[in-house]
Amino acid sequence: MNLSTPNVLIIDDDPGVLFLHKIIVREGNLCKNPLTFSEAENALEFILTIDAESSKILIFLDINMPKVDGWKFLEMLEEKVKQADIRVVMVTSSLSIVEREKANGFSPVIDYWEKPMNESQLIKLKENLGNWLE
Repeated sequence: MNLSTPNVLIIDDDPGVLFLHKIIVREGNLCKNPLTFSEAENALEFILTIDAESSKILIFLDINMPKVDGWKFLEMLEEKVKQADIRVVMVTSSLSIVEREKANGFSPVIDYWEKPMNESQLIKLKENLGNWLE
């Protein structure tokens, strides 16, 4: 049984969104110290350093970012991460039904939220993930 507390990562190219989402995650008691990344490549590099069977990683991921967007990040995640238990919540300004359906095609994606995230979404997420978060 996996008893490690998940690492929480927030990936977004907008510094204001990173700051706001970090506060919301903290105040929602999801994680005391979520890690923020303005570039998806840096987040992937970090994830690969903790890719182990005992690792649990919860990622809040923006879609529209320069260099590596959320879709490319998800492809690289599925290709390169071998052992970690990863759950991804897409947090985006895109309300496209096509993008929402595309997100469902990636096994780590568990939800799709409109920016900015809010406390009621976190409460629901914590209920849905339950013991996985502990």
